[in-house]
Parts: sequence; C-alpha cells; structure tokens
Amino acid sequence: MSTGVLNQISFKKESAWGTAVVPDKSIPVDFSGGIKTDLDIKFNQELKAQLAKNINSYIGAQKHEGEFTLDFMPDYPAYFILGALGAVNSALKGGESTVYEHTITEQESKPSFTIEQAIDQNVKRFAGCLVTNFKISGKAGESVKFVFGVKGKSQATASKITAAYTTPRPYNWKDVSIKLGGTAIGEVENFEIEYINGLEVLHALNATNDPAYNYVKASEVKGKVELYLDSTTAAFITDYLGKTERSVELILTGDVIGSASNNKFDMTIPKAVFTSAETPLREDYNLLTIEFQGVYDTATSKLLNVVVTNLLTNLT
Repeated sequence: MSTGVLNQISFKKESAWGTAVVPDKSIPVDFSGGIKTDLDIKFNQELKAQLAKNINSYIGAQKHEGEFTLDFMPDYPAYFILGALGAVNSALKGGESTVYEHTITEQESKPSFTIEQAIDQNVKRFAGCLVTNFKISGKAGESVKFVFGVKGKSQATASKITAAYTTPRPYNWKDVSIKLGGTAIGEVENFEIEYINGLEVLHALNATNDPAYNYVKASEVKGKVELYLDSTTAAFITDYLGKTERSVELILTGDVIGSASNNKFDMTIPKAVFTSAETPLREDYNLLTIEFQGVYDTATSKLLNVVVTNLLTNLT
C-alpha cells in the first residue's frame, strides 16, 4: 500500500525551454497542490442515425499546470523567484568568501525547469515548467509560506531520483520586517505579497497537443498587510485618502552564515499605492487592513527588486 509521506518533488533548471533534464535538487512541500495534466478531451457529436450522441473523441489543447506551497527556505525558492522574474546577477557579498548575493530583476525571457513529481508509482517529469507567479505570506506565530505556480510544456514517465534535501531552516514570523515608506512597522499581524508575470502558453496547428509557444503579458505586484491600529499606523489611512505613494519592503533575516552575514531575503517595491485602508468594527483588538498595488517606478526602471543572500554560488 502506498503512503503519501514518501512522495517527493525535485527540479533542475533547463538550458532550453522544454528540453528535459534530470532533476538534481529536491524541495519539501506541503501536502497540497502539485502539477496536473489536463488533456481537454473533445468529442465529435453529430446526428448519425444512432441514439448515441458521441461518435468520436480526441485530445484537445493539452496543459500541464499547478502550484506548490512550502515553508519559505533561504535557498532553493530563489530559483522559482528567478523563474517568475527572469534575470539574476550573482556575486560574492563584500567581505565574505562563501556568501553570495543574488539580485533578481524582471526581464521578458524566463528560465524554465524540469520538475519531477513522484507520487508513489506515478513518477512524472514535467519539462518546460515556467513560473507564472509567486506569493509570500506570513502571520504572527507561524512560519513564512511560499507559493509558486507553473505551466509546463510536456510530461513523461520517469524513474524517481534519490532525493537529497538541504538543511537551512525556513523563515518564520520572528525573521520578518516590513517597511512602509522606508520605516519599519512593528504593528504588522499578517501580510501577503504576490507577483504575477502574466505568462501564457500557446498551442499551434499541425504541432503537438502540448503548448508550442510562450509569452508574458504585463506584470503586477500586489499585497495586503493587517496592522494593529494605533497612532502610528493610523497615518496610513491619511496616505490612502491622499493617494500617497509609498515604498513597500519585505525583509526576512535567517541564521548566521559566513563570517558576518545571515541568510536573507529582501524584496522592495519602490512605488506602491494603497488601494484600500479599512478599520472594520470589531470586539477584538482594532486592526487596519491595507491593500496595495505596485506602480512601475521610472526612477529605478523597476516594478520590484529582489536580493537573496545565501550560500548558493549561483542559480544555474
């Protein structure tokens, strides 16, 4: 009898979209989500002197899509942030010999991955997996969560690799710092930030049932923070009413690495507009809920910027 605890998810970055490679990295994920193949079965239905309505069937525009949820670790999730955004520059951090900083920014072309999904005897390798979005969320008292969505090009049966996992601990609520307008806000109870690159896949005539092309539409970044209401956070209601643009920065600081550094994740939205600021009546502690949308910043030519600090030499 099979058991779900023995399932595993592994991946590797590809050199070309859809050219499958053997995964060599494994990630621990939550017991939810995963990639599913949708054949989009079609039927020919004609009146043909018979009682049956369906007279034939065929495979339509086949898709391989899904998402994964995991505790946000300092190392491998950076690959999927790169997958969503597109470009990375990796360099040794100043004063260190083993610690690297990976600056991840937007570009049109996105790297792809082969993702192996081993569910007992059902072992599939999905090639050409492109990351369409990622969401980071956290709540007081809990670990920080990372969710990413993918759209693949093809799937094939494979032999399961032997999984090997890294050991850095995931980020948790005590590692979180959120800055609004450059000022750290200590009253945050929970948050979520999502980036969506608008990536789509296209099917073509006289090709395979799988996607033949991919492209990205306009990207967006949005989020929400819930804060305890006091004299400090009440000022953000004024910002909302005045449509004052503020920067939003999420900083996660993990364990010590190298000689004088830490595992770290730093995502900055240079310019954001509050789209709502609500303080509903409640019998519990009053909360201020702020929703925001990122705006392209012409001063930096960026919608957002991500810097990941860890022990990985690169994200290849």
